Amino acid sequence: MVRLSPLVEPGPELSASDRERFARHLPVPELGELAQRRLRAAKVCVVGAGGLGSPALLYLAAAGVGTLGVVDADAVELVNLQRQVLHTTGAIGSPKAVSAAGRLTELDPGIRVVPHEVRLDASNAAEVLGGYDLVLDAVDNFPTRYLISDTCAELGLPVVWAAVLVTRAQVSVFWDAPRSPDGPLPGITLRDLHPEPPAPESWVTAAQVGVLGAMCGQVGALMATEAIKLITGAGDPLFGRMLYLDTMAATSATVPLVPRRTS
Repeated sequence: MVRLSPLVEPGPELSASDRERFARHLPVPELGELAQRRLRAAKVCVVGAGGLGSPALLYLAAAGVGTLGVVDADAVELVNLQRQVLHTTGAIGSPKAVSAAGRLTELDPGIRVVPHEVRLDASNAAEVLGGYDLVLDAVDNFPTRYLISDTCAELGLPVVWAAVLVTRAQVSVFWDAPRSPDGPLPGITLRDLHPEPPAPESWVTAAQVGVLGAMCGQVGALMATEAIKLITGAGDPLFGRMLYLDTMAATSATVPLVPRRTS
């Protein structure tokens, strides 16, 4: 078991309203009031408000994460709604980041949602991600995945990462500078799992091969759970491990990850 230090210091005492809102969290082992105060003080950036980002954002907001950044430059389309459950038919044509902000503040008016209507690139990634405690990689293309990983490694930020393909998924936690109460740990990033992106001619998209919408809900919820564990120091996060999920076979497995780098 890898024990990581809590990522966020506790915020102020919970209000009476928050005690009622999070009444089902407070008795959970390893959570409780102190963890809830950490969640309220946390700043989490989710890159991608699509199939994975939608459920992840909903559960992070419901869990009480105080500040949520939403990075997405696209607009809501009808074809998105089979899996992108954060958005509604009425939001078609609206920027996804704006649609997301509206839905999340309806869920909890006490949170702050920051829409970033930009496409991450080398010129803005550090500025956009640098103000957060934690980043969720919920994108669907290889260049942005590697940009997020490399930028967060430079900034010392942990990344909750996931990838889905048709009916299968992978989930892990990457962190180049992990903090542990048991002493130093070697960092692990996306490049330790996949040193380089695959050749562009091998890339496929959901438009080409499809994706099971309900599986996106499973994986997005897993991403939110990993974020909660990192913020609060609870449980055994997927740092140093990758979870592989095959929804049609109803099977899952964890694969150990080790650093490839020698320096």
